[in-house]
Amino acid sequence: MSNVDSLAEQHIRRYESRLEHLDELIGKVRSRLEAHPQREQHEKALADILARRDELQVRVDDVKLNHPQNLTEELEEDGPIMGIADAIAAELDALLKKLGA
Repeated sequence: MSNVDSLAEQHIRRYESRLEHLDELIGKVRSRLEAHPQREQHEKALADILARRDELQVRVDDVKLNHPQNLTEELEEDGPIMGIADAIAAELDALLKKLGA
């Protein structure tokens, strides 16, 4: 395995780990939504977040299928994938706070 392939695999594992973290946060939000008095409003926010999470999964899958060709831009400053994941995590944390977590 070349250094580029090894680096690609390392970053893909980081991306997958970040997706798992997002899924954990999503699970927490869903569990708190069940009895929340403003459930509909917060479900809309969660639906928007879920759509962005799904788009992120597509990007990660693309990197996995086409690395190392697509990895160059992702590696710059931790790349767009990590920035998007961080933004989604921040939105989920804010939503959890609104739900009383």
